[in-house]
Amino acid sequence: MRLFYIAFLSFFMTYGQKDDSSFVLEYEVNYQLGKALVKEGYVFKYEQGVHYYTSKSVFLEESKKFYVDEETGIPNINLRSAGDGSNHNITYLNKNIHIGLYSLGNQLITTTEELILQNWKATGEEETINGRSCVKLVTSYRGRDYIAYVDLSVPVNFGPWKFNNFPGLPVLVKDTENKLSWTLSKIKYEDVAKLKKFTIEQKQYLGSLKSIPLEEYVDIYDSSKGGFDLMVSKLPREFKRQGSGKMKQRKGLEIEFEWEEKQ
Repeated sequence: MRLFYIAFLSFFMTYGQKDDSSFVLEYEVNYQLGKALVKEGYVFKYEQGVHYYTSKSVFLEESKKFYVDEETGIPNINLRSAGDGSNHNITYLNKNIHIGLYSLGNQLITTTEELILQNWKATGEEETINGRSCVKLVTSYRGRDYIAYVDLSVPVNFGPWKFNNFPGLPVLVKDTENKLSWTLSKIKYEDVAKLKKFTIEQKQYLGSLKSIPLEEYVDIYDSSKGGFDLMVSKLPREFKRQGSGKMKQRKGLEIEFEWEEKQ
């Protein structure tokens, strides 16, 4: 038993933080919540925080920002939220707090929320994903049902975005409607000094933005039709304004929240 423990500890240290380097999980991120996009996500653990960030979004179908309606001759504009689609999240494990970056119309803000530990349930199914032997797990989280394929041989309990509480390395996480997916593409090692520098800069950047509770953000998001009204208010009068009325449904990663379920 002692020999097994030593072997397991040695294996864990292979994927854990070392004196001079620490591993970073790299994911290919795909969203289809309107216009399909792809980007790269990176997640790593440093001290008591799990840090996640993504590259800017690359849309699979190009759209013009300005155009003139051929029938009416009226100038139109495709509204884009603030930012380039890159994302930052920090989960403070010792405080059970999650900080996320969101766009609200023409402004980038951060939100704070209590960390929710997800309950992944075994299905009894196994599958090979990207050459790794994985078990299939399922959970429900804020209005979506998710599937995770996890490599139990690698002791990692966190994943991209807000995903957490895994019994191993998440190789693929996706929702059951195939609108969202995070696919592990690489495990690489980075110098701890470099990661420390990044975490300091990330905290400074997020700290420079306005911060509100997640529940307050959701209220503003809903009342402004996903930030549409806030962006329209900045447009010159000659641009056509459409989309009035109530927002039909939320289109973000999260569509139902725990405080709403209790009402």
